[in-house]
Amino acid sequence: MKNTAIKLFLFAIAALIAIVPAETPAQQEGQLLDDSDNGQEIHSSLRRIRSTEGMLYAHIVLLFNENPHFVNLIQEDSIPLKAMQNEDFHVRAYNNYLASIKTLPAAPLAATMLDAYLNPSKYSKKDIRDLELSLEPHNIILRFAEARTPAGRASLDYCIFGKRSLVTIKHPLFEINERIYNIQPLIYYDEFSTSNSTFYFDMIYINPDEVLNDYTISKNILLNKNVESMFFVGARISDDIKTCLKKAFSKNSDIRAEIWKMFEIHEITHKVLNIHYNFYDQVIGEEMALSSTIYANPFLGLAVMYSYLDYNSMNPHRIAALNYLRFIAQETSNKKIIDDPSLIKTLSDQEIIRLTKLHFLSIKKVLK
Repeated sequence: MKNTAIKLFLFAIAALIAIVPAETPAQQEGQLLDDSDNGQEIHSSLRRIRSTEGMLYAHIVLLFNENPHFVNLIQEDSIPLKAMQNEDFHVRAYNNYLASIKTLPAAPLAATMLDAYLNPSKYSKKDIRDLELSLEPHNIILRFAEARTPAGRASLDYCIFGKRSLVTIKHPLFEINERIYNIQPLIYYDEFSTSNSTFYFDMIYINPDEVLNDYTISKNILLNKNVESMFFVGARISDDIKTCLKKAFSKNSDIRAEIWKMFEIHEITHKVLNIHYNFYDQVIGEEMALSSTIYANPFLGLAVMYSYLDYNSMNPHRIAALNYLRFIAQETSNKKIIDDPSLIKTLSDQEIIRLTKLHFLSIKKVLK
């Protein structure tokens, strides 16, 4: 009965997480999303989860996590809370799903997933890897865990309905050999509401809407269009930001690609700190990420710094920007920079790059 109560509690929490959108940095800084955007997102998620691929994903989540939330989105109350009190309810429900798709192309793959769950010892590491890869064309990104359940069944590190692409850029200041992917979910997940380095060791998430927003602002500034009502990286657009974006791009620049790269470098910095150094200090993480983006594209990175400085709250981003300012002021023997951050943008590209690398390496010394 205790296990049943725990399952019911976890199910309720999972349902809340999947339904309630998280607040984005832009919202925290005063920019609200239109309710119609949320409604459209929910409608798209429902349409996708009710597709053939979505149904397979929903039942894999049910099977491995004993979580019927997505199955119940496909057909309301198909697995009621009362049914969850029965032992192996998820296995019986999955078998019913298999019976309903036995003539469909996905049936053999779905059956193999059940067998791998129930009899993991039958599968070699190569078999498991091949099974993971065979699900990708169905927009199911998952990874089997090495650990098994107390009942000896297979478990998953993660299971996401979406697409992923290999991140091909190299971090400008860290050496990293691991493959890292950018995940693009097809349904709403709370942890993928804003760009972040994710909980998963081989994935980051870049929010395309955030990239589009910053691209649009940069393009409009180059065209001398009004951007007063817009937010760049969550802050009102100051004259310092405008000047930096004009210096960062020419009219022939691939602005969107540069901004996407900026986001990737930022999140990869956090990822390296997490997986290589087991380091999670928020301020130092943001400081090294800021330093990395400035090093890669000096004036685009400085535009981000000026945005951080304009945040209303004293959060890790703003503290990181202030720490960067203090370091530059010390290295240039110009304390006026602390009170007047605009002075930094008068430095040359090469001087900014030189100082920023020194800043990054000075922080890296604290890592073990």
